[in-house]
Amino acid sequence: MLKMIAAATRQGSARPVQVVMLGLSHLNLDRLKAGEPITFPGEHINLPNTDFIIFAGETEASMQHEVQELLKPKSE
Repeated sequence: MLKMIAAATRQGSARPVQVVMLGLSHLNLDRLKAGEPITFPGEHINLPNTDFIIFAGETEASMQHEVQELLKPKSE
C-alpha cells in the first residue's frame, strides 16, 4: 500500500486542507475481498493518535452489520 499526506487547497476554494492518499495494490484488493482488513497507525503518515482500518464488503449494509458485530460486548 502506498501512503501519502500532503497540504493542498480545495478545488474551487483557497481554503487549505490536508489530503491523505492511500493507494491499494491488487494484492491489497485481494486481501480485502478475502475479508482481511488492512490496518496501520497514523504515525506512518504523520497523523499521531490515529489508527486506520480499511475494510470491504459486498454492500454498505453488510459492512455495517460486520462493524456492529465487532463492537458488541463479549460475554464471558
